[in-house]
Amino acid sequence: MYKIAILDKDKAYLERLVSFLEEHHRESFEIKTADSLDGLGAEVVQYNTLFFGDDVTVDAALFPEGVLIGYLTEKSEVSGQYINKYQSMEQIYMRMWKLCEGGKGAVSDKSSAAPEKQEVRLAGQCEWKTRTVTTNGETYRLYQVGEEQVDRLALRMLTGNRIKGLFQTEYQNGGMRICVTGMISLFEFAQKNNSPKGKEQLLKFFADMLAAACSLEEYMLSADRLILDPREIYVDSAQNQVLIPYIPVKGGEPQDGRQCLEKIRDLCTALIQGMDEETARVPDTWEEPAADEYGSTEEFDDLQKNAKDSLKLKEKTRNLKKGGAPYIVRKRTGEKILINRNLFKLGKDASYVDYCIRDNPAVSRNHADIVRKPDGFYLVDKGSLNHTFVNGKKLAADEYRKLENGCLMQLADEVFEFRSK
Repeated sequence: MYKIAILDKDKAYLERLVSFLEEHHRESFEIKTADSLDGLGAEVVQYNTLFFGDDVTVDAALFPEGVLIGYLTEKSEVSGQYINKYQSMEQIYMRMWKLCEGGKGAVSDKSSAAPEKQEVRLAGQCEWKTRTVTTNGETYRLYQVGEEQVDRLALRMLTGNRIKGLFQTEYQNGGMRICVTGMISLFEFAQKNNSPKGKEQLLKFFADMLAAACSLEEYMLSADRLILDPREIYVDSAQNQVLIPYIPVKGGEPQDGRQCLEKIRDLCTALIQGMDEETARVPDTWEEPAADEYGSTEEFDDLQKNAKDSLKLKEKTRNLKKGGAPYIVRKRTGEKILINRNLFKLGKDASYVDYCIRDNPAVSRNHADIVRKPDGFYLVDKGSLNHTFVNGKKLAADEYRKLENGCLMQLADEVFEFRSK
């Protein structure tokens, strides 16, 4: 553990940073905060590292040897002692930790076995490198994800909730980690349970997977971030449940929920067919079989019916047309921004919002939200300093104003056009 002091006059930012570090990395730092050196007094020599904001005057020559100096800056420079204070909180932590380590980098887990690396795909067809490690008697699957790719809101949802059918996910040292101790992959389960009872259990697992996929919107998660690979989906025999990895990453146009459910159906069909063959084999890509090629079972027919019913229910809450998801156009630059979440945040705090307006100081850090409801999309002002407007009419703080196709949204003096088609 390192003893550090953070000096910044922005009390709101300081409170948020310290809260994050104490909640997620309390084993790394003992933290003291102040708005100037006077607040530390003679204790200054006791700290491993001092971190200064741009608005705190410091003369590094005044400090004794052995006390490291770091700078939390609003400037774009993020090298050496300088840390951009508006990148993700996890990135800030990693940079602070590396500076305390004297540039040696963060401590990583030591595995007892050589990792086996491979690539897997999300339901949305993104590829991710993964490996298996064993640490302190526990087995983990690790998915390599850069910090700039991590969707922090989705990660908080995964770590803060027990979502039935999904792994709880940890983020460590540039990757997602899930614990698979004592579990076997769905592929291995299908190979070892080639019997009528095994097929019945497999169908139950797929019904659970469908239910999990349909529940994601309740947590503002997107089904195309599921890894629908039978070698990555795991069966917990002790709990009689199947668990799917979810990789919380940004970017990309979300798939329609129907596409995800169809992939689960195709996966079920392929594994059932594989269990009927003398040697089970999982193809690299899943292709939908001809309707009369494999036949069916009463259980699988019910499974498909439940999937269709679930889709109809979910579609009642959607406002997406065949033209695709709605988007906004930033009038000053012409940039198009896809609204790919039920709750889409706008502001200049890159570590928190979904679209960052970092080049306009009039915009607040968490300025406004676009919220999807069953009857359409709404703009909500989040208590911004310079206010939010729809077609020139100001919103009160936390007021919901419905967005119509072609209407103008204004955040301070930044104008966007909302398009739903």
